[in-house]
Amino acid sequence: MLNMILITLPEQFRKRLKGLETRQDGQALFTTLYRSWCHNAIAVFSLCMLAQDYEHASNLLSAGADLEITVPLLIQVDKLVQLIKSPVFTYLHLQLLEPERYPYLFKCLYGLLMLLPQSTSFVSLHSRLNGVNSAGFLHIAPKA
Repeated sequence: MLNMILITLPEQFRKRLKGLETRQDGQALFTTLYRSWCHNAIAVFSLCMLAQDYEHASNLLSAGADLEITVPLLIQVDKLVQLIKSPVFTYLHLQLLEPERYPYLFKCLYGLLMLLPQSTSFVSLHSRLNGVNSAGFLHIAPKA
């Protein structure tokens, strides 16, 4: 519930979480929230997505491969995908156009896609990712 409140708070609050490399107050906020959110896999993943820490979010997905996929977990993933479609994550939609700069973002979204059963959330996320892929952006290899 707290995660949903955080995601829907005014933009000025969420901006504190963005740019963690340069903003000390954002780092402190992220660390504080992380301690509470880490007890729920989807909540901590959402926090990482809000903070644009896509590499860590991707690592969380990989580590969560051993989690039991339950109906409540799938419901949380579905709600997160619905929120990702909302204006709160507009910056994320635009970052999809820069795969060389945000390679872990694609891995995160495709990871969510692989968790979802065939549903409206699956179809909408799949369509968005295919739209970027069909635009020819995925041929750019991430810089190592």
